[in-house]
Amino acid sequence: MGNLANLVYCEFLKLKRSKMFFISVLGAMVSPIMVFAGLIKAKITEPNKVITYWDMLEQTNLYVLLLFGVIVYGVIAVYLFSREYTENTLKSMLTIPVSKGAFLTAKFFMVFIWMMILTAVAWVSTLLLSIIGNAAQFSATVIIQSLKEYFLGAFLLYFTMSPFVFITLWLKNLVTPIIAAATVVLGNVALANEDLGVLFPWTSPYLIASGDIEKYNYSIETALVIILTVFFFGVFSSFAYFKKQDVK
Repeated sequence: MGNLANLVYCEFLKLKRSKMFFISVLGAMVSPIMVFAGLIKAKITEPNKVITYWDMLEQTNLYVLLLFGVIVYGVIAVYLFSREYTENTLKSMLTIPVSKGAFLTAKFFMVFIWMMILTAVAWVSTLLLSIIGNAAQFSATVIIQSLKEYFLGAFLLYFTMSPFVFITLWLKNLVTPIIAAATVVLGNVALANEDLGVLFPWTSPYLIASGDIEKYNYSIETALVIILTVFFFGVFSSFAYFKKQDVK
């Protein structure tokens, strides 16, 4: 366990020296800024229209979980698992007494932590922009419910990142998994208001977190089983492939 904690700490140190974290924070702020721009436009075109804190927070979470979040979280997962290949440091990492299993586990932990940080950035950014935009109907209930939806959605979306990890380890490049993430976003756009969206593991995290899943014909349990199946498939494939791979 101590070895795993050290590996995660090493990932943090490497991240501190990289510009990728700052870029990812900017990526996490895209959705709040877009929603804020919509608020400004609404106030200009319809001065009497009331925009609430809930409107702002809910709309941003939709953009994060269905659109920009998939791309941003997919990119950070791909980045974390590909950097040793692109920087040619994998062999030196594994010459230290570090098992391949512990190495991958630390990476998965780091993806989770990073996603939660970016989720917090998106939430805080939206709240601050709502204050600046003079949104209405602020309440503790709105804060608590929005926090629950943001982090539940991000938690569930995390489980769907493992296939991108496997593609990265298998093909050892950044382009293919990023194209896969973009394809997933198109699927989200097509299925977000359909019954089949519940069965699509990258759409259902939003539907579950927002409670919209109750409007469709499939249950939460069905969606969770599919999400976990995708997660375990990606994790098992990643570990199996990486462990039998020769390190060069």
